[in-house]
Amino acid sequence: MTFQEIYRFLGRYLFYFSLILLLPLSVSVFYDYFWEKDLPYLGSVSAFVITTFVSGLLSLLFYKLGKKSPGTIHRKESILLVGIIWFLTAAISSLPFLLSKTLENPLDAFFEAMSGLTTTGVTVMGPSTIAPLVDPSSGEVLATGIEAVAKPLLFWRSFIQWLGGMGIVLLFIAILPALSMGGRLLFEAEVTGPSKESLKPRIQETASLLWKIYLGLTCSQLVLLLLTNPFLPFFDALTLSFSTISTGGFSIKNAGLTAYNSSSIEWITLLFMIFGSINFTLYFHCIKGKIYRVYEPEFFAFLSVLFIGGIAVSLSLLKTVPWQTALHTGFFQAISTQTSTGFSIVDETLWPFASQFLLILLAFMGGMSGSTSGGIKIARFIIFFHLIAHKIETIFRPATIRCLKIGKKEVSDKTALTVLIFLCIVILLTVIGSFLLILDGLDAMTAFTVIASMINNAGLSIASSTSDHSYAFLPPFSKLISILWMALGRLEFFILLVFLVPSFWKK
Repeated sequence: MTFQEIYRFLGRYLFYFSLILLLPLSVSVFYDYFWEKDLPYLGSVSAFVITTFVSGLLSLLFYKLGKKSPGTIHRKESILLVGIIWFLTAAISSLPFLLSKTLENPLDAFFEAMSGLTTTGVTVMGPSTIAPLVDPSSGEVLATGIEAVAKPLLFWRSFIQWLGGMGIVLLFIAILPALSMGGRLLFEAEVTGPSKESLKPRIQETASLLWKIYLGLTCSQLVLLLLTNPFLPFFDALTLSFSTISTGGFSIKNAGLTAYNSSSIEWITLLFMIFGSINFTLYFHCIKGKIYRVYEPEFFAFLSVLFIGGIAVSLSLLKTVPWQTALHTGFFQAISTQTSTGFSIVDETLWPFASQFLLILLAFMGGMSGSTSGGIKIARFIIFFHLIAHKIETIFRPATIRCLKIGKKEVSDKTALTVLIFLCIVILLTVIGSFLLILDGLDAMTAFTVIASMINNAGLSIASSTSDHSYAFLPPFSKLISILWMALGRLEFFILLVFLVPSFWKK
């Protein structure tokens, strides 16, 4: 293990991350000193200044430690680097919440940051953790809950979700030439799904193209929201776009999307939740005019599951609400859950248990490989069901030798075995996580739903029985488990589980 090389890369990474921190710092200066200077917000400018300084100082420290590195990075170093970057970035990203006293508990601040970066979208911010915004002159309560948080902190909260959607490591592969040598290993560790398709011979070019597509989709949603809703503030449209295309689901309103009372916002959000859950390589092929590349089994299977899931949830609601409401809310919540976005237009905790159970199943399904969505991914289920079919066929036709193919692509035995192991890990970690939360005092249903939300980065609101759907009710140990399970789900388990193998740390 060449730790000097890891230090060198961390030094470069944190230098660029310090530059990124200048953006929320500029937003905080604008709001605190120009736009909302009369509101009694607590020092968001100083919070971002200190955070930027800490990131820069750590960058200098790691650069000094890795100054004499050999200049090459291998598989072990790449894997360890990805794990360190995600937890270190979450720790630094939590500082603005803590230093501004928005969240006074360091564990809550780290939970919020990890939830954002992994695009899980669950929050501990609510009336129980956020002090109400009070006018100092009149004593009038101006806002409570999420709406009492300073705008720069809300921007940062949504922005880190956007960064984590495509992947913070992938971003720095695109902009940092020094990562090009170990870029393929880092790319494979970051991109979700059973296969890692490269669009260009050089990984740096692939990462750059993916981020350009991601940025283009974000800008498209922003423009559509502003054009269809003239009275929608730019800040609201921007943060909503960040949270939608990343399939993260953070909201800056206590009532979520329903606060806007706009059908156009709901439809645009619904559309871009789906866009964020489609394999980004398909957009590249469409831009290049290769429309035929869209005709893939995973794409049509994904759309089919979206439709069937929406129908199933809607039907399960018919006994409690009119059919128009059942279709509207059923389809929206089904798509929001399967894409792992987690936006809500209704209180799902009041739904029948059958409807809630269907949402949990959809959270495990997830979107397409190579997208920003969470869950197991449709491609893995396709491979899994093909394996089942092949195994059943061998019972009555044992001499038959067949290749496993998804469309025109042949699936290797190595990939098929990895998918089976992946599914076993999901089941095992779901059971272990649920059991640990039960030991910490949660009831079985809540524990299972919380873990399902974390491991799939889905942000299920049915896990919380509170009116604001905050996860502040979790005990400290359960929050720690949730943080770890969020990271495991985002990095698809293997990257972090490999640290538990003793031989990984040997020379």
